This record gives sequence, C-alpha cells and structure tokens, in this order.
Amino acid sequence: MRLVMVGGSLRAASFNTRLLKHLAQELEARGHEVSAFAGEALRLPLYEDGLAPAPGVMILQGALLEAQGLVIVSPEYNAGIPGHLKNAVDWLSTLKPSPWPGLPVLLCAASPGAFGGARGLMAWRATLANMGALALPEAITVPHADQQLDAVGAPTEARTAAMVPKILDGFLALTAKLRQQ
Repeated sequence: MRLVMVGGSLRAASFNTRLLKHLAQELEARGHEVSAFAGEALRLPLYEDGLAPAPGVMILQGALLEAQGLVIVSPEYNAGIPGHLKNAVDWLSTLKPSPWPGLPVLLCAASPGAFGGARGLMAWRATLANMGALALPEAITVPHADQQLDAVGAPTEARTAAMVPKILDGFLALTAKLRQQ
C-alpha cells in the first residue's frame, strides 16, 4: 500500500518527528511504500483565500491523492492541533480534487506529558470528520516521550511498545478494506 505520513513539529529535536520516523520504518519493513512530510516540508505560507498554493502544498496533495491511507503524528499544542499542521490541512481542504473524503487516517502523538498528546488528537478527529476522512478509533500515544522514546523513536515502555504493532495492524487492515485498488 501507498501511505503518507505527516507530522512532527518544526523543532529539530521533536519527539513526534522521531516517532514518525520509527513508524515509517515499521511500515516500510512490512512492505508498504511510505512518503513522509515533516519539519521543513510543512513550513508552508499561511493559508489566505485567493493566494496560489505553494509547490509544497501541491506535492502533498498529489501524494495524498495517490495514497491508500494517512498517518498523522502530531504534537499537542495547548490541547489542540499545531498551527503548521492545521495550516497544511487548510490549504489541502481548498484544492480540487480533495484528498480527504474516505481517506483512512491513523492518529499518533508523543508528548513529555502524562496524556501522550491524546488531548490534541480529539481536535484532529473533529477536523478530519468535517472533511470526510475516516480516523481509526484507536490511536498511538506515547506519554512521557522524553523518557519513553529511544534514539530512533521506538517506545521503550512495554505496554506502549506492544500496542504499536497491534494498532498498525488494525489501521492497515481497515485501510486495505476501505481503499482496495
């Protein structure tokens, strides 16, 4: 399957970027084609009605239109969606054809806090539903990411480490059923 991953923060040492890279490796090891957009690839001009989309927006749209599924690995900023990721979503929501309707999405987050970014994922669910995307009910969250992610982004806490492959399996199974091509 072709999958797109979007996320991380603009910080060089982002826990979410580290988790995104780990998840990309896990998906690639299972034989899936992964295109990842993080960091500078998401430093897009602020959305403004009437402006032409930047080349990066068009590249992201093209990748999503060809993808069977999307994995979002999002920091939580004040219990919400980070501005740079919301900006990318807003740009994409204005383009035709829209990549969102029927797109299966796996939500993921890592945070040094006790909730692992779960509060921010609630805001993602509302935004994605509004555009017609289908978010998997389960999510990957890594609490205490400053202590629970190793150098390559793999969760070290046993329960979280065991949860990741199960949730990836569920996402891949749902995506295969919804997006058979």
